[in-house]
Amino acid sequence: MKTALPTLYQPTTDVEFLRVFNRLCVALREPPDDTGVTQQTYFELLHDLPIAALEDGATAVMREPGRRFFPTAAEWRTAAERAQVEQLRKALPPSREAPWVHECGACEDTGWKYHDCDGSNVCGREKPHAAHAYVTPCPCRSSNRTYQRHQTFGAGA
Repeated sequence: MKTALPTLYQPTTDVEFLRVFNRLCVALREPPDDTGVTQQTYFELLHDLPIAALEDGATAVMREPGRRFFPTAAEWRTAAERAQVEQLRKALPPSREAPWVHECGACEDTGWKYHDCDGSNVCGREKPHAAHAYVTPCPCRSSNRTYQRHQTFGAGA
């Protein structure tokens, strides 16, 4: 069973491509190629991109200040790929409005409380030793929802 791809991912058909190609030719005053070799070559190099990306890429090329020549296939592809990234970025849901707030400020929801030892027996070592950092399990583990969710997700749930 073949599923339909969203428009952002569908390759371009030759009819769609020819429409965009001709629009670009008119905008940049490119003389028509009666043999069709140029159109076919560009289509073979760009057909894997979605039509929306090719259209937006062509529009970006047309709007370049000082552009007097028809773009190479690589220039058009670069502009289309940039346009596709922007289209995908716009398709993402909006980012979080409010800043993230940790449930536990001591461990920042990691479940491990950070400590600094100055070389004394604060860390539990009896023998003399150099200053170091260490962690202990945070008391919030049993009640911290973020920590619990991460433990469940990490366990394969």
